Amino acid sequence: MKITFYGTRGILPPGAQTSCAWVDPADGGTSTADGGTSTAGGETGAGRPFVIDLGSSNLMDDPERVAALDHVLLTHLHPDHIDQLPRLLEQKPSCTFLAPELIGGVNQLETVPSEWCGLRLEAALTNHPKKNFAYKLSDGVVTVIWIGDGSYSPELAEFCCGADVIICEATMKEMPVDEAVAIGHMTPSLFAKLMNEAVPGQAVATHFSELDPPEFTAEVRKHLNAGIELIAAHDGLVLDLS
Repeated sequence: MKITFYGTRGILPPGAQTSCAWVDPADGGTSTADGGTSTAGGETGAGRPFVIDLGSSNLMDDPERVAALDHVLLTHLHPDHIDQLPRLLEQKPSCTFLAPELIGGVNQLETVPSEWCGLRLEAALTNHPKKNFAYKLSDGVVTVIWIGDGSYSPELAEFCCGADVIICEATMKEMPVDEAVAIGHMTPSLFAKLMNEAVPGQAVATHFSELDPPEFTAEVRKHLNAGIELIAAHDGLVLDLS
């Protein structure tokens, strides 16, 4: 499995590339860092690349990848996660979508399937004002969690247990826990709490807003178990998990 980040910011700073990543499953040809695309797959989508969230215009400016795209996971329907949805629908109206709420006018699955583009798939609701899915993706060797938005909860930590990589929103500066939970976002200490309980090999912070990546990760490190590798995502980052 290979994950390329196209957008790693939240609503701040204005105009930044917001949440979006390209995922190549391991069982059908992978893309290269220079933009080559997968050629495997079929009507079921097995082995084909897909996108998580549509916040980045950089993705839509890559015609080869747009041409190869026919499956999209949306964590939720806030603007910074679906900004490029109208543009995609103009170019690829046949794309298959999965989201926690109905979009309307798109080819959308009504329930969460157990398989997505050749990967095992699960979804769990997070604590966020807008209905939001955290996704669990596994190729049988590596298990990845993607948390688009949401604050810490014991249920989320349980859902994340056993994952090799957890990619998690990193929206807020430090504040009292009850305030963060009410807002439905992670602070550095809550991010660390989730990772310390789930114990992934890699914790990847993304969706930065109130703090820049170095500031957020420096605060996380004050609380994070030393054995967990901490990665600050940036636009263009490629995680090769194969």
